[in-house]
Parts: sequence; structure tokens; C-alpha cells
Amino acid sequence: MRRLPRGGLFCLILQLLIIVYMAIWQYTLLIIPKSHFEKAYPAFINQPVTQYRKDIFYFWTDVKADVFKIADKIDGIIPRASWSSEKHLSWKKDGQLHDNDCSIFTNNLEITDFSIRIDLRNRENVLKIIKTVVEICDENDLMLMNLKYEAFEANSKNILEDISKSNANSFLTNPIKFLESLK
Repeated sequence: MRRLPRGGLFCLILQLLIIVYMAIWQYTLLIIPKSHFEKAYPAFINQPVTQYRKDIFYFWTDVKADVFKIADKIDGIIPRASWSSEKHLSWKKDGQLHDNDCSIFTNNLEITDFSIRIDLRNRENVLKIIKTVVEICDENDLMLMNLKYEAFEANSKNILEDISKSNANSFLTNPIKFLESLK
């Protein structure tokens, strides 16, 4: 059996990761209302395991947030995607320095899901996105949750601390070590 050179294997694994996990350098935040957290968390966490992530609509039940004001804020940091609609507001920025995206799903203009993925490859981009996310959360009584389903208050310190523990940061800090840890 012929062995691939280490660099070749690394490149192959990296390509597969990007295909399977989308952009491995993106850090995901789920944005949820504070008001329903305690009540909704048990139903949320007890959902069956899926290949993607748990649904967060439990937190948004009977919560009124001004989706238009939130959308205006996001418009200021990420361009609106061409496929965006009233039921699925989408933002997407592809580029060399940053690849951010955001989604808000609605039902009758009431939010049912809200998430943002931040490209960690550019510090200026990260800080700009964090600033806006914190503003949105402060103005709408929202909090954050990572993909390990750990919830926390929306402030720069908490977000940066969580980013430092993320898979995206681990990958960017030492890609080979991160990929070898997946064995």
C-alpha cells in the first residue's frame, strides 16, 4: 500500500474537513432570549442528537423581538445574501480576509432561530462582528450559546474567552495538531 506524504495527507484531510464542516475557521454563536432560557433549556437540551445542531426555537417561543432593527444592524457588518427572504433572512460575506454569515429564521416575522458564524482569520473582522453582536444582544435582552450548548452573557470578554476554547481557534493556532487530535 502506497503512503501519502504527510503534507499530502494533511491537505486531503483539510479539504475533507472544509467540505464536511464548512469553514473550519468559523466560530458559531447561537443567539437566544434571556427571558425564556431557564424554562426552555430542558426541552432544548433533551432533543435527539442530529448531525447538525439542536434547534433553538424553544427559546424563541412567544418572544417579540424587532427583526427589522436586528436586520438593520447586521446589514451594517455583513452583506445581505441574494437568497435572503422574509422567512429566512441571510447574510453572507465571502472573501480572502473574512467569510462571515448570519441567519435569522422567522415565522410571521417572529424569530425562531438566530445564529452567526464569525471568520476568525482576521482580528479586525472578529472585533467588528463581536461589537455588533453585543449591541444587538444588549438592545434586545439576548444572550449567547456556543455549539457545546454552553450559554453566557453577551460581552466581548466572554465571547473572546469562548473563541479561545473553540475548535476554530484550535485549528487556526495549530492545524496539524488539531487534525491529529481528531483521530
